[in-house]
Amino acid sequence: MLIYCILLYSLLYRNGNAALTIPSTNPASFVIRDTSVTDVCPRKRLEIIWSCIATILASSWVAVHPNLPHRDDSKLKKILRRVELMLWAIITPELIIYWAARQWYGARWMEKYFRGEFGMLI
Repeated sequence: MLIYCILLYSLLYRNGNAALTIPSTNPASFVIRDTSVTDVCPRKRLEIIWSCIATILASSWVAVHPNLPHRDDSKLKKILRRVELMLWAIITPELIIYWAARQWYGARWMEKYFRGEFGMLI
């Protein structure tokens, strides 16, 4: 470990832009502090947050498939219903899974009902 620290210190000592700080409490641990002002990542924090939010909104918009709307529903009502489902998918994704499971069980029940009543092979 000591050889590693000496090697690291000698490499940093040659570079004038980096400073090595060794705390007095534990000489084995050290902190490397870069004194140059160049920014490693050109993207700002707000740009990263905005791209994450846009990705979450787009993926939840595409992932949610609402039921068929009533034929008398307006275009605005259809969009608002889908936005509501999208927000529920973002806030509580477990409810969307529960919703899908209920639809699946309902479809299975309807299949058994119609198969038994009409004697059809579906």
